[in-house]
Amino acid sequence: RLESELARCRRENSMLTVAVCDLNGFKQINDRYGHLEGNRLLRQISETLRDNCREYDYVARMGGDEFVLLLLGNDQGAIAERIDQLRQMLWQSGSGDEIHTQVSVSVGTAVFPRDGSDADELLAEADRSMYKAKQAHKQKRTSIDPAVSRPAMDMATIQ
Repeated sequence: RLESELARCRRENSMLTVAVCDLNGFKQINDRYGHLEGNRLLRQISETLRDNCREYDYVARMGGDEFVLLLLGNDQGAIAERIDQLRQMLWQSGSGDEIHTQVSVSVGTAVFPRDGSDADELLAEADRSMYKAKQAHKQKRTSIDPAVSRPAMDMATIQ
């Protein structure tokens, strides 16, 4: 799907944002509650992403606890705002669910054509960006005051 969207963007001279999302704390869910609960959580998160993306965006699970989103459009400010909204919706979708509230999401992005000209370059750049966000999340968690609420701790920056 990414290849066909890139071909369309080349023809139309438009931009495409590739967002790689990784769940923070997911391994602990599988270890503590088992893989059935982990799978339930992954389904819930994928449904939340699909239900809250635009009809012309694309959401896929890359494997494990990683998802990739293809977000069409040239307005990068609006795309960044949209990603932040998705992160908030993921958090809100788990309110009241003890297991869901134990995970957060780190997101990294790459934009065609600025950050790469093909699928491999874009995915690699989005992945690098996601790992920077994940590291920032870990550093934030290790230095955070225990009195701070969990939602505030889980807001990783978009790279």
